[in-house]
Amino acid sequence: MRRIDAHTHLGAADRSYYGKVGNWEFSDFFTADHLVSLLDEVEVDGALCFPLGTRQSDEGLKLVIEGVQKYPDRLRGFYWGNPHDPDAPAELEKCVKEYGLSGLKLHPTSDSWMAGHPMADPLMEKARELGVPVTIHSHQPGSQPALIGEIAMRFPDVTVIMAHMGMHHYRDAMYVAAKEPNVILETAVQPWAHRMARDVVDRIGVERLIWGTDAPLHHPRVEMAKIEASALDEDERAAVMGGNIARVLGWE
Repeated sequence: MRRIDAHTHLGAADRSYYGKVGNWEFSDFFTADHLVSLLDEVEVDGALCFPLGTRQSDEGLKLVIEGVQKYPDRLRGFYWGNPHDPDAPAELEKCVKEYGLSGLKLHPTSDSWMAGHPMADPLMEKARELGVPVTIHSHQPGSQPALIGEIAMRFPDVTVIMAHMGMHHYRDAMYVAAKEPNVILETAVQPWAHRMARDVVDRIGVERLIWGTDAPLHHPRVEMAKIEASALDEDERAAVMGGNIARVLGWE
């Protein structure tokens, strides 16, 4: 089984907040070296990474770009786009075409906008033009699943990954995914992932669910255990824990 973590971060890391995870420690930044070391420790083959935190997104973006260039067989990266920034669509294009990034990350809550608002349309239009997927944070005020459904409905030809599967709004997330075929649900830190995975596969399809951890905020072993404890069979787990995100990213 090829395991690919669809939700990790690189960037500023406060040890007092993140503590020690696994067998590694870090001081100022969680880097690609830290991430690959962690992947090796938990026997995960690759990861999709985003900048960590909006205030550190410039440094985080630099680490993501450096990481995917240093570990092209292990890492893929997304650009974190802020719809308030008029230069963001051009930056997304530059990151994809010049630096080898693979998609767009949006976080409505952190960047103070409502997920259904058309202010994000220029970034979504650029993602459509580039043919890349978009991951959207999905559970805090301003980023509820129903609002993400509005974006997915306006851009049916863009793959929209609903990060965290709505958390406690998981039923809304499932409803949106059932209604909008371009929506994929992602399990990072979803407390009921072990229980909901079977329902998602049965109601929506195995190709519409992917696994993520939110490392370094959460340990991969915990998130991995949820999928292993689910009622999915071996082929379904292989798709959820790696096959589906590899297909979305065109990761051979």
